[in-house]
Amino acid sequence: MVKMLIIILCIILALFVIGSITFLFTFKKNRIESPDAQIRKNEELLSTNRKVWMRNTKRTVLVSKYDYFESFEEFPFNSEFNNTKEYLLKNNFSFTTTNDVIKELKEAQSKILNFWLVEQRKLLKAFDQTGLEDNYQNRNFLMKFYNESLNIYMKVVTQGFVPRILKAKIDFLKGDALLDIDKEVNLMHSWFTKAIDELINELYKQSGVYQQSESYTNNSQYQQYSYQQQRQSKMSDQFSDINWAYQTLGVTEKSTSDEIKKQYRKLAMTYHPDKNKTTEAKDKMVEINRAYQFLKSINKVN
Repeated sequence: MVKMLIIILCIILALFVIGSITFLFTFKKNRIESPDAQIRKNEELLSTNRKVWMRNTKRTVLVSKYDYFESFEEFPFNSEFNNTKEYLLKNNFSFTTTNDVIKELKEAQSKILNFWLVEQRKLLKAFDQTGLEDNYQNRNFLMKFYNESLNIYMKVVTQGFVPRILKAKIDFLKGDALLDIDKEVNLMHSWFTKAIDELINELYKQSGVYQQSESYTNNSQYQQYSYQQQRQSKMSDQFSDINWAYQTLGVTEKSTSDEIKKQYRKLAMTYHPDKNKTTEAKDKMVEINRAYQFLKSINKVN
């Protein structure tokens, strides 16, 4: 009888322990997944992703034939062309010629970046058209498509811009070849269009929210998709790099160039390492600089 009582007490104690653990686990989970905490997790996910992408992406590209590396340190994969400037000056090109070349390269880079943003907006709109709710799991799912859009830009820069414009410009200066920059930029725009369209198709296939039908126009086959648009989440706004830049600087798309410059200087006074020695301030200053250079690259800042 005593043995049976002990067994019963042990069973009751075990059930109590299991119940307590289950309660604590459920409470913790619910607390973590509260709306405010979910929003913070979502925001941190994108912020961390941009930093990781920058850190894990090789930021220099070999300019073949001329045997020097150009650095692409600006988000998403842009350059100030300081190494190209140094190369030209070392090879006896005048300051005027060198500065003109750098100006042309920056203008071409800006056009390419803006073309990419136009195509990327199509992808971000597709994020909304999937009808996925804005939560941490769905953002993780969409993140790989966002990252692939960044990779597309990087590939076009490394495989298109550098050999077909940057290197070709030096060839042109040396009298080795002709160069039509506008033609090359438009070619790269077509690369973006094709790559992003393929990425969108893959997004719909993996999210399982499209119906596919086939039709023919001018003897060419194309696909038309009808999308489930209920419960649209506007995640396009969250992933938008332009929105990120504006939000980082604390300005809006309606802010003038002078207002953006003024706000940037204000933030720099607060977070510059000479003014603020904390690690958080250093990281913040890096992000502020990236956002400011990004807006300059797309001609939002003169």
